[in-house]
Amino acid sequence: MSSKFLDISTVIIYTGNVMKQANINTFKDELASCLENSLKNVYSSYNIDQTRGILEIPSVYSQYKLKDRSDFEITAKLFYLPSSSTSPDNPSIPPPSYISQSLYLLFRLLVLSDFEKLAEVWKELESHYRNDRIKKLGVSEFTKNRFERFLDVVEIPPKIDQINVKGCCDLPRQMIGYAKEHDIELLTHRDPTNVLPSATFQKILKNTKFSFNSELLPRWVLKYSVLIKCREVVANKGYIVMSSTPTADSNFRYPIETID
Repeated sequence: MSSKFLDISTVIIYTGNVMKQANINTFKDELASCLENSLKNVYSSYNIDQTRGILEIPSVYSQYKLKDRSDFEITAKLFYLPSSSTSPDNPSIPPPSYISQSLYLLFRLLVLSDFEKLAEVWKELESHYRNDRIKKLGVSEFTKNRFERFLDVVEIPPKIDQINVKGCCDLPRQMIGYAKEHDIELLTHRDPTNVLPSATFQKILKNTKFSFNSELLPRWVLKYSVLIKCREVVANKGYIVMSSTPTADSNFRYPIETID
C-alpha cells in the first residue's frame, strides 16, 4: 500500500460511463465489474484531499460532459447500504450529509422506518429542489399508508414512487388510485435490496490488490443516467460509490453552493 494512502479514511470510486464497458445483464454484476476496472487503475490515477482524508479514484473511461443542461434529463437514485448508518439508535437511517456528498460529486462529475429521521434526510433534498438543482423528487417502495404519513412531515412531496416488481408483475391497485389522485408518477424497478454487500466489496478490493490498514465499508451507491431529450437516447450511465473506515467521519460536507 502506498504511504500516501496511510491517512485516508474515505474512498470514493467513479465507474465512468458503463455503456463503454462490458455488457453485463445484472445490476450487481455490472456494478462489481466496473468497480474492479476503476480500482485496477488506482495507482496511476487518483486524487487525494489530505484535509478530509479522502481518496478519489476516477474511471479509466472518458466521462460524457454536459454542454447545455437544458438539453439533458439527469436521473439519479441513491442507495443507502446496510453499513451506511452511523447511528446505533437508528441503524436504518443514514446521515443527511450523504445527500449533499452524492449530489456534489454528481454535479461536479457532469460539470454542471423512522419518519422524523427520514424527514430530516428529506430536508437536504428539499433545499436542493428550492435552489433548482433538482427538478423532481422521488422515493422507493412507498405504500399508500406510508405516503400519507410522510406527506404530513415534509414540505415538498415526492412526485415519483419506484416500486420493486421483482416478485410480481402488477402494481398495487390501492397505490395506483392514490397516485392518480395526488399526481404521483409510479415507476417499476428490479434493483436488489442491497446493491453492494460488504462481502462483495471486500472481494473486489482483494481481487484488485487494493488494501488499507483498516477495513473499508461501502456506505452508499449513486446510480445515474443522462438522457438526451431531443433524441430520447441515454448517452451516459454510471455509478459513484462511497466507502469509509469504521471510524471515519461520514458527516463531512462539500461546498455544493459553489457548483454552477
